[in-house]
Amino acid sequence: MNRWAWWDRLMRALHLYTSLLLVPWMIVYAVSAFCLNHSTWFSDPARGTGPKWEPVSEVEFPLDDQFPEDPKQQARAILKHLDLEGAYRIGGDPAANPMMIYRSCAAGQYQVAWHRQPSRLVVQRYGPTSLYLVFNNLHYQHGYDQQGVVYRTWAVIVDVVTFSTVIWIISGIYLWARRPRKRRLGGACLVAGALLFAWLVVALCQ
Repeated sequence: MNRWAWWDRLMRALHLYTSLLLVPWMIVYAVSAFCLNHSTWFSDPARGTGPKWEPVSEVEFPLDDQFPEDPKQQARAILKHLDLEGAYRIGGDPAANPMMIYRSCAAGQYQVAWHRQPSRLVVQRYGPTSLYLVFNNLHYQHGYDQQGVVYRTWAVIVDVVTFSTVIWIISGIYLWARRPRKRRLGGACLVAGALLFAWLVVALCQ
């Protein structure tokens, strides 16, 4: 019995403290997944409800000899000019006219269209801001390709969430296996879940 005591304490600690640490992120992913699954409750374009692209500004963008040729550096220079520096991506072909830049923001991302001839910027924002929109945007926040401590920290925590989920599965199975009185019911749940998952995967792949 004593040889399992150390493992029992370790599995309980891992299961308990990692879940407590990640409570805010699990709430974000749980609520946003529910909202995505019932998106028509919160947004229905056919009825004109929910967030949509709203005009912000349209300004001239003078070019000079210092303007870079690399599309990524061009996008950064444009966002700096607009005081919108932060996480972004270029939509479609960078050489297209207009070049489309999407500035990530949990409260409502920005869309910047750079029209080259004559050089001008058209800025729109996806809103209005709502709890639904914030949770939805946080759900898709990911990756190490963006600069800045905030974005890198969030990316690290996403990795921690994925690793912790595996830990919860392993520790949950371990704790179930260590309780003989619960093995029959727990085993039935485990098998039923595995069979249901397998059936759905096969059906969705057809």
